[in-house]
Amino acid sequence: MTVAIEGDLRFLSHHDMMRVVERLAVRAKLPLHYSQGFNPRPALSLVLPRPVGVASRCDLLAMTLDAPIEAADLCARMAQTAPVGLSIRGAAIMAAGQRPLARLAQYELPLADHKVQPVRQRLAELQDQPTWPIRRLTGDESLQIDPTAGKAMDLRPMVPSMTLEGNTLHLTLVPLDQAWARPGEVLRLLNLDERLDLAGMIRTAVDYGIPTP
Repeated sequence: MTVAIEGDLRFLSHHDMMRVVERLAVRAKLPLHYSQGFNPRPALSLVLPRPVGVASRCDLLAMTLDAPIEAADLCARMAQTAPVGLSIRGAAIMAAGQRPLARLAQYELPLADHKVQPVRQRLAELQDQPTWPIRRLTGDESLQIDPTAGKAMDLRPMVPSMTLEGNTLHLTLVPLDQAWARPGEVLRLLNLDERLDLAGMIRTAVDYGIPTP
């Protein structure tokens, strides 16, 4: 099932987003398949979790059901009680054992007028650089001033395309050994605000390796 996440809902963490989806599926009375054991959980997953603050037009929600249901009925039941900011775009039945895997993701970021020229200059600089080194900060490291904190990474192989069209920045990200560049890290590379500017970003398309509904 393809869903869009917009508005205030984009600020939910992945964990909180999954709780919203689970409650929505329960209210829709879907025949969810649950795991076995002391604490059974529904077989639900978002294939490529969004960064907090980023809106999306193309999140893929995979779910396993214990009974067949038509795709149109599934969408209608989920949409009936969906919260503001979550919209159902479509659904399709996957073959047994088929596991979607994100292979490419595209993002857009509208820029204020005063940021366009500095970003254009920075993009020109980066084109002449063989590597785009950053340090990946996690947890308390994000509060440190030490420039050597975090894990050293090269973003260039994971960002095959980064262009500016008018006032809109377009990014294409791909995984490298199952690791992805984080959109916030790309913004930091461009000397943009990793937090404030991230809240204006939209994930516009993802190639999940399966036909989309």
